[in-house]
Amino acid sequence: MPYPTLPGRKFEYDVGGGSVYSGNDINDITTALTTEQMARLNGIDNTNPLITFDGWYEGKVRTIWFFLPEKYVVSGLGMMHRVSGNNPVISIAGSSDSTNGLDGTWINATLPNGAIPLSMVDDDSWRDSIQPCTFSEAVKVIRIRYNVSYTSGASAMYIYTVNIYGVKADGEVPDDILFLDDDASGDPEFIRDLDFGDRPEGTTVTHRIKLFNSSTTKIANNLTLSLIDTDFTFSMDEGATWVTGATITSLAPQGSSSSIIIKNTIPPPTQMLGPRAPRFEVTIGSWS
Repeated sequence: MPYPTLPGRKFEYDVGGGSVYSGNDINDITTALTTEQMARLNGIDNTNPLITFDGWYEGKVRTIWFFLPEKYVVSGLGMMHRVSGNNPVISIAGSSDSTNGLDGTWINATLPNGAIPLSMVDDDSWRDSIQPCTFSEAVKVIRIRYNVSYTSGASAMYIYTVNIYGVKADGEVPDDILFLDDDASGDPEFIRDLDFGDRPEGTTVTHRIKLFNSSTTKIANNLTLSLIDTDFTFSMDEGATWVTGATITSLAPQGSSSSIIIKNTIPPPTQMLGPRAPRFEVTIGSWS
């Protein structure tokens, strides 16, 4: 059965210039997450929780702040967690003007599907149970509060992943590298992650993309391309060679790269099939 359509593009905050903090409550930031911890939180693993709590006859509140490098129009959250106890609650708010996670104006999220489910730990919960989540305006900071209230018995909190989906707000960071869909008419920018869809083992599918320099004044120099997944490769010479890494010397203002073909080969039968979340990373050496 096909997975639901993705609500937007996943923001890779662990490599995209974001930062994440945690604390005991919304007015108590205590810890900055390391790059490794952010990568875990932004991943798809459901076996290695980042935040844990088990207790009897006691409650616990943990809050996570996501500081994004630009304002985003948020559309969904892919989450892996298990929270239990006496009326546990997961609440979400965002701010367009907060500087430290404590100041600024905060807007409660709109959750069209209702409250965030308390148990989301299946192997593909991050993909087939993405929760619609919007705000009344673009936000730059997102705050998620997990509250396990005092209970007459056991309570628990296991937080594995939080993936943020959406698009960059208009006018934010004009000097950037965008991904274009070269398989679509007019090469539009991707508004959601590329999904290769359901298909049998032993098959191969390709998609064409381009890179676009959105700056109107600056040249992007020394672009490093990395495709991070053992079953994915790409070609910049129409399939003559397939690689997992390459470089582009420069892209002029408003310039596009040549066509890049991405290939996903499903291994032959007896190999494991399932949802994947590979990354195609582009690092810009400098702007001039």
